[in-house]
Amino acid sequence: RTRRFQQATRLYHNGRRCRKQIQMPAIYRTKHVTPSNPPVVRTVDDLVNRVMQPRAIEVDFSPLAKGIDNYHVDVVLSQTFSRYGRQLIEYCTHKIVAGAKLNAPELMERFRNSYSEMVRATLHRTKTDLTAEQIIILQFAIIKFLLHESRQQLAAMVRQLEETLAQQQFAGSRDLLATQARFFWLRQHHDEFLYKINRAVFRLLQREENNQLRSLRAEQLRGLFREAVNVMFNPMLGAANPQSPWLLHECYTCWPVNRLSELTLALEAILAKHFPLLPLLPLRRFDPLDAVQSEVYDELGGLFAAQALLGPAKDQQDRLQETFCWLEQPGNIRLLFDTSLHRKSAEDIRATEGVRAQWQFNSEMKQLQKIALELRRTFVSDGDGRLMLASYQLREAWSDTDNELLELDQAAKYIAGIDVKKIAARLAAAGKGAVELLKRLDELAKENTLRFKFEAEELALRCLTDYCRYRLHLRYYQLAHRIFNRLHVMTDAQQTQLSKAGGHLYQLLSQKEVLEQGDTEPVIVHHTILKADIRGSTTVTQELIRQNLNPASYFSLRFFEPINQLLAVYGALKVFIEGDAVILAIHEYNNQPEHWYAVSRACGLARDMIDIVNSKNAHAKQTGLPLLEIGVGIAFADEKPMFLFDDKQAIMISPAIGAADRLSSCSWKLRQRFDSGMFNVEVLDIAAAEQHQDDKGQLQLRYNVNGILLASEAFAKLRAEIVMKKLRVKLADGTHNMYVGRFPDVAGKMRDLVVREGRAQVWEGDKVLPAAADAALFYEVLPHSKIASQVLEVARRLD
Repeated sequence: RTRRFQQATRLYHNGRRCRKQIQMPAIYRTKHVTPSNPPVVRTVDDLVNRVMQPRAIEVDFSPLAKGIDNYHVDVVLSQTFSRYGRQLIEYCTHKIVAGAKLNAPELMERFRNSYSEMVRATLHRTKTDLTAEQIIILQFAIIKFLLHESRQQLAAMVRQLEETLAQQQFAGSRDLLATQARFFWLRQHHDEFLYKINRAVFRLLQREENNQLRSLRAEQLRGLFREAVNVMFNPMLGAANPQSPWLLHECYTCWPVNRLSELTLALEAILAKHFPLLPLLPLRRFDPLDAVQSEVYDELGGLFAAQALLGPAKDQQDRLQETFCWLEQPGNIRLLFDTSLHRKSAEDIRATEGVRAQWQFNSEMKQLQKIALELRRTFVSDGDGRLMLASYQLREAWSDTDNELLELDQAAKYIAGIDVKKIAARLAAAGKGAVELLKRLDELAKENTLRFKFEAEELALRCLTDYCRYRLHLRYYQLAHRIFNRLHVMTDAQQTQLSKAGGHLYQLLSQKEVLEQGDTEPVIVHHTILKADIRGSTTVTQELIRQNLNPASYFSLRFFEPINQLLAVYGALKVFIEGDAVILAIHEYNNQPEHWYAVSRACGLARDMIDIVNSKNAHAKQTGLPLLEIGVGIAFADEKPMFLFDDKQAIMISPAIGAADRLSSCSWKLRQRFDSGMFNVEVLDIAAAEQHQDDKGQLQLRYNVNGILLASEAFAKLRAEIVMKKLRVKLADGTHNMYVGRFPDVAGKMRDLVVREGRAQVWEGDKVLPAAADAALFYEVLPHSKIASQVLEVARRLD
């Protein structure tokens, strides 16, 4: 008995190690939603209150024009993307069917880049001719094209083999038997190959989404349909149907598909009985006999494939809606029934409230353990549970070579003790390698028996969690196919021309393709002006002459030349440069919306200019040279600037130049009052009785010493360019509103930006009075400083 116990213990720990190693690929994981800093759990009701559910999804087609058939929305994809997509799918089809590894890095990179360029250009069109709501729908045309193309490529291979078979039959070829065997083998494994092809392609695109496009999506779509990427790259879409064995094996587990509807009804009944306060929507919403108007189209067959589990798909016409319940949030299963989490909560309660509170908590949790046991007996019974466990075991232990000898679902049944003799006999006749495979399956079967005995609770939690994710993906699957059925991805040139002539064609192109079309000449539509005002340039020049030094080289080497090197980084142009002022412009052109970051790039350029001044001043202190001091103002004009010409020299005329000049100014009256402050910019409203005393007729005084002041219109444009997160940050002098965001420079490098929101104080009688609650706001771009670093750290912690 001791020996058997030691063996069982060893296998148990081996099984735990295997579970840690057998992890689902990241493309298929669903992040569990749990609140940060959750309240202490003391009762079952506390846990139930923490149960969450995915929010409902609504997709409205009404903003899109109908195409040539007056039903579908006509979409044309980038020719570059379409070409590389076809090439990649053709390559993957031949390699996967042949059982060879995919090794085409150049083709894959071109495919990813063409996708990224097309999506980037499309997302930036929220600034021009498309709304975020339209883009959300149109992007599904990309997935529909890829799914259709993979089916076409695989079907072409089957047809080609079928033609070869017919020719050999007619000619009486000696290769006929081999061709027949390959033909039937290809038909038998068709669904497996289709899933593997789509999986390989989708993984490339999802990697591009995660690494390159996520921040741009959040920026341009403003949080609309946040689940879109999960819906588009739902692993079910790549399979022939939602109950494909390879799909279940890789992403969920191989539960008994013929009884899944029956098990679903049983689970829903148990949970509805024990948790009456949690609204539970059934998985199957409609029956075939219900008076439901079904969807008009089902082009990829997805709605029919899911009908056995979900029932018929109701035709929702232009407004599609998908609702979810708490059972479609996978994290809820472990939240309610994971005893390891409950033990941790019990330890925390004992440490803070004592043993009696812990006993009371454990007594409450026993109710959940009884429910978990009932669920386990229903969903993870002996036969079904061992089959699901076998699927987990095979996830890392099954190869393509094994698959040629025995089907995956048959191997899982053998390990689970189902049809053992029948499967063993079939495997014995499979040929070379069958004996070794049978030995491995026998070892896995022994492990399966012990692990099912010792790990039944953990297995049930894992299976139920996978089942909840399966339900969620089924909803995503149905919604995606409803969207596909309303899109027409056009590939015929004549139809495309007809739709375009009617003004109802939506083109998803890369920026390069847009420029190549040459429909419009580039025209400036908006511009931003940055003015850097150099303080006391005359005094600095006189001091340098007194020291017998060269003023020209001083300003050139310490200021103008370093700035010239920054212009290309941020896409800025010189408007005017002289000894005490620098005026730069950043233009936005009508055919380059992907570069409509004029204000954010001006902010980044201004911040680098401040860095240059601070760096050169540190060196000047060491060498006894005079210090530089500047003030920067940034203004935005939502219009095209005017130009006059002096001979061939263009002279810009823009109201933003005067606004930037005022923002860069600094009143001598405020120097002594604010030089020791925490910030570089302050704005004061001049009291009504003293406004006539300002020699420039302004209503405000400004303090701007090595600071960056942003016009209110420029700040509004900044928030339209990038996502700015508002924070309340406590500093030594009080609490301040800060805005944090990220923007791309011309090369696409992402850079952080911190903006302080201040309120204008009052200048009256040569005194600074506190700001009123309704005082005007002003915006300072913080330079690289200790305060900016603290604000960025707060933002990262909140993320």
